[in-house]
Amino acid sequence: MNYTHSRMNGSPLCPHRPVILIALNWYSRAIHRGIARYASEAGWILDSSMTRHGLVPKDWRGDGIICCLHWGSALHEMVERTTLPVVNIGGSILGLPAVLPDDRAIGKLAASYFKKRGFQNYAFFLKSNALTSRNRGRAFADAVRRAGGRCFILDWPKASAMPKQTRYSQHYPAGEHDERRLLDWLAGEIDELPKPVALFGEFDDPAIDALYACRERDIMVPEQVAVLGMDNDELRCEFAPVPLSSIDSNQEILGYRAAALLDQLLKKEPLTKRVVRIPPAGIVTRQSTDILAIAHPHVASVLRYIWQNYARRINAKTAAATVPVSYRWLHTAFLRHVGRTIADEIEHKRLEAAKKLLTESRQKAREIAAAAGFPNEDRMGRVFRRVEGMSPMAYRRRYGTVNTSSL
Repeated sequence: MNYTHSRMNGSPLCPHRPVILIALNWYSRAIHRGIARYASEAGWILDSSMTRHGLVPKDWRGDGIICCLHWGSALHEMVERTTLPVVNIGGSILGLPAVLPDDRAIGKLAASYFKKRGFQNYAFFLKSNALTSRNRGRAFADAVRRAGGRCFILDWPKASAMPKQTRYSQHYPAGEHDERRLLDWLAGEIDELPKPVALFGEFDDPAIDALYACRERDIMVPEQVAVLGMDNDELRCEFAPVPLSSIDSNQEILGYRAAALLDQLLKKEPLTKRVVRIPPAGIVTRQSTDILAIAHPHVASVLRYIWQNYARRINAKTAAATVPVSYRWLHTAFLRHVGRTIADEIEHKRLEAAKKLLTESRQKAREIAAAAGFPNEDRMGRVFRRVEGMSPMAYRRRYGTVNTSSL
């Protein structure tokens, strides 16, 4: 239905409110929430009928479309025919303006996360032929190798002779491969990896496949294989065979920025960027990675002490005092095994905590500084400007998922 031109009781809807179709080939509540947040600010009408029945509307009339395309789908055919403004989420397809996760940043974040836990052996599980997933895996492997680790690529498309995809990042169609064959192959591949190993799945579902494969071979998670997913789908992650740690890909911001990009098209404003990449919000740690793979017991002990106590009034010397070795010797060992100093690790954990509170809460800056362990708001601000290149409040405005306009 064209809501913008329909009449109710003989009177047109006035003033004109753009009608936007939410056309997602795969559904995400967070993306929908981000689109809805922008729509509320812009006064849009949202047609979300596809989220109920998954059917592509025929002869749809409205003002614009926000979509998540897969190559060769019915939705793809509709978008290819339309003359309306369209923004795609998840990949640059048909030359459309697009908002997508920053795959390079995601790969680097996953590698850094595992490196902090002391891993030397890494693996990336690629289940689909999606171009974004291959880019993510390449960034992960590059970061691992630069840090001196070994990275193994578990490439199911190659092993299963999956048909080569087009340049538009087609996912391998569901139901066209045997899950039993996949799990048997994956279990064998994981069994052959040197242990302990840190495994990163391209999305949450492939990471959960890895958890099932480990269970079949009695491989302990996370003791022998630490598993990390991507997208942080809570229903999948919390109820996996082992609760799954996952990268928060900032899906609400993806939806919000896609809507903002579409609004520019509706207003016929020039686009400064046709492709917008959104960095990940962070990593949600659950049982599947909750382990330290650091061989040196004193370094591992101090690292765990920092993770458990960074919000308290601790510093490098108080942390070092928890183990029976000299500070100078520990400083050198910590830097060698962790990749940064004890003081830098404390600051890093506080920064991570502050970023999470800034994006997910309505707390004031001084309250966040105190909760994250910074001595004061000014110190937190200096760290943000040095590391993130912006103030804490600027970081909240850019990446926040909570409406703080009334603060």
